[in-house]
Amino acid sequence: MKKSILLIACSMIKDEMTLAMKNTDITYDTIWMSSDLHINPDYLRNALQEEINNHQDYEMILLAYGNCGKGLVGLISANTKLAFLRSEDCIHMLLHKKKGLKALRGETYFITKGWMEGKKSLKEEYHYAINKYGPKRAEMIMEIMFKNYGSLMMIDDGSYDLENWIHCARHLSQVLKLDFVITNGDVELLEMFLSLKWDHHVVLISPGTEITKDDFGVQCAVTGTQNVF
Repeated sequence: MKKSILLIACSMIKDEMTLAMKNTDITYDTIWMSSDLHINPDYLRNALQEEINNHQDYEMILLAYGNCGKGLVGLISANTKLAFLRSEDCIHMLLHKKKGLKALRGETYFITKGWMEGKKSLKEEYHYAINKYGPKRAEMIMEIMFKNYGSLMMIDDGSYDLENWIHCARHLSQVLKLDFVITNGDVELLEMFLSLKWDHHVVLISPGTEITKDDFGVQCAVTGTQNVF
């Protein structure tokens, strides 16, 4: 007899997903995937496919991911249904109500607590540059890398204590010479996803059917920005 539902989620949004579970009082068997997989969509796709293949004893697998650089495109499940959010990435999941988000992407670098804790985060890259090149040269390198951005935007989605992370985020914005901005987000899409009371934001894939780029829709076309988490 098959188990009911398995949730496979990126550890980058573990705080947000945990809050959504608390708010809905819904929990599933959960696998937290490393956020480092975002470095290369092929890494993410291969890792997710392996987990899908290894958990065909569930009736349905919820993939808490968006388009994420087309990392989900090509995934297929032999006997188990797949469901995921029709979302460009986790930024859109948390800021789906924000007007002008698409225009903001080209000039804004987004961060959350989960993002700053990642091994490949901006904070870690900065510390690596300091250790390798020294403080002055590290700041110069980072400033050049982020010259096309105008602001560093921290997403306050209610899933973590903002005050514990503002100092770090503000320091990074100063190093990069970017405006520091805090914006409100939410976990409502994640709550809806967990509840199974789905709307057009959720895609359900039948067993034996491959996920394609068309499943995400026109609004989720890859924008070219590297700030995807």
